[in-house]
Amino acid sequence: MSAQAQPIAEITLADLYDELQVSARRVPISGTVETTFRCNLNCVHCYVNQPVADRAARARELTTARLKALIDEIAEAGCLSLLLTGGEVLVRPDFREVYLHALFRGLRVTIFTNGTLVTDRVVDLFDEYRPASVEITLYGMTRETYEKVTRVPGSFDRCLGGIRKLVARKIPLKLKAMALTWNVDEIPLMRAFARELGLPFSHDSLLNGRVDCGANRNPELQLPPERAVALDLDDPEAMRRYRFALAGFEAGEQPEADRLYTCGAGEIAFTVDPTGQLQLCQLSRRSAFDLSTGSFARGWNEHFPALRAKTWQSSSVCRRCSLVSVCGSCAGAGELEHGDPERIVAQFCEITHLRTWAVLGEASGHRRDASCCLGAGGTASIPEDGAGCGSCGQAQAAASPLIQLQRRPLRG
Repeated sequence: MSAQAQPIAEITLADLYDELQVSARRVPISGTVETTFRCNLNCVHCYVNQPVADRAARARELTTARLKALIDEIAEAGCLSLLLTGGEVLVRPDFREVYLHALFRGLRVTIFTNGTLVTDRVVDLFDEYRPASVEITLYGMTRETYEKVTRVPGSFDRCLGGIRKLVARKIPLKLKAMALTWNVDEIPLMRAFARELGLPFSHDSLLNGRVDCGANRNPELQLPPERAVALDLDDPEAMRRYRFALAGFEAGEQPEADRLYTCGAGEIAFTVDPTGQLQLCQLSRRSAFDLSTGSFARGWNEHFPALRAKTWQSSSVCRRCSLVSVCGSCAGAGELEHGDPERIVAQFCEITHLRTWAVLGEASGHRRDASCCLGAGGTASIPEDGAGCGSCGQAQAAASPLIQLQRRPLRG
């Protein structure tokens, strides 16, 4: 009689990374492909939302054949997880073909969508060929607020309809929100809505600049630091993630002082924009590698190591800050906000100090008002000379601070 087959033991993702020697071998485990910058909505805060009918934008996008070939290259390089996003990823008529190609190459595919284009046909596709997850952003929990943000009548009902279609088929789904001054009072309602549907929910309140120097530099959308952290304190899961992120700090972990980039960008993660520009992340876009003239392997193995080898050239306080690993003011954010990866994003610094104080208090070794790093509490104390767009480098007026890129919540 044959021996009974034994199940394969489960291990954590961290253990898998150790087993594969991901960091030492520089394996691109996690990737993001922005298939388009076009969107059927026109959200006031969005980092890039070009019109669906923009022919010039569509002409610049990677073709179906090149996208599929790129996915082949990514899979062969060792990628495990791939995020397909936009713009609005579902506006491309070849979405099904590209999505299935990624799945059939063995990738764990996540989809970011606004939910308004989730039709029965899309749900049928996800039901038969399941994604790792679909994530939908809520812009408000009332029609008035939602459509004030999206600026498209009828979008609220279409979004809720898409969510309910996915829930009915039990498609893995997460809801999230960009917390703005316009919708902050409805975040608790969004969280309750998600809980009612049995879905996870998260919010983010860090807004960065548009990547294309577009309009809508509306500074009134960014929550003040005190309000942003108060929202975190009302969310036990958000605080749990932040406490987890601070565990290394509490254990005495210190930043890698000489290297400019200390995150996983270009080491285990990457981003490709709709035109085929291979970037460290969705924030750092000025030193891209053109995949129309080179291979993914060359960009990953030659271009990225040179970027990652960059060292600090200034005496920025971020260089020695013990909170650098949990701060939103990273090199990518500085590059996008000011055109300089070594420049501090003052509001993000303040939010980080407030969050840390809420968890550690004086044990953090920092001041609650961030004056230990900024020199004085309040973002008004930080000069905005030379501010520029990280995408094109054109100078921006100091009176119009850059905002508008949704960032992933801290991992926990």
